[in-house]
Amino acid sequence: MQRQKAKSDEWYTPENAVLAIEPYIRQFDKVWCPFDKEESNFVKILSKNHEVVYTHIENGGDFFNTNEDCDVIVSNPPFSKRNEIYKRLFELEKPFAMVGNMAGLFDAKARMDMFKKYQYEILVMYPRVKFINPENLELNSPTYQSMYICHGILPQKIVLKDLNDLTIKKAEEI
Repeated sequence: MQRQKAKSDEWYTPENAVLAIEPYIRQFDKVWCPFDKEESNFVKILSKNHEVVYTHIENGGDFFNTNEDCDVIVSNPPFSKRNEIYKRLFELEKPFAMVGNMAGLFDAKARMDMFKKYQYEILVMYPRVKFINPENLELNSPTYQSMYICHGILPQKIVLKDLNDLTIKKAEEI
């Protein structure tokens, strides 16, 4: 049986998934969202309390050849380039939070070795995140549980976050 692949790596992150990580990055002033456009929920929500720089490959922002001046890196990266992205993130030596999936975190030897070498934390989101398809703006729940892979951000190795409890108002109280 062949694994099902998404037609595109371009999926938008809903507000509640951005609100899940926002309290943990309040300690940082300047945020780089390397896989985002102006209309991204990361950009819109994080801009309320942070200086946000956003780049996207469609606008000439190549993550692998860009080095933005920032305090933290936060985004929903293309899953098809996970190994290269995590490698680059650890090389940049900046705190980061990247949306990822529970099922695929340790399924490649390169990632397993990388996560054994570097410190990381995980923020697990419940229920499954309903990502937004940019072509038709419909919500789609993937077949896997979503999380943030973090480095230098969370107060402990694993944090559990119920997305049903998050709204912009509630997130400000956290």
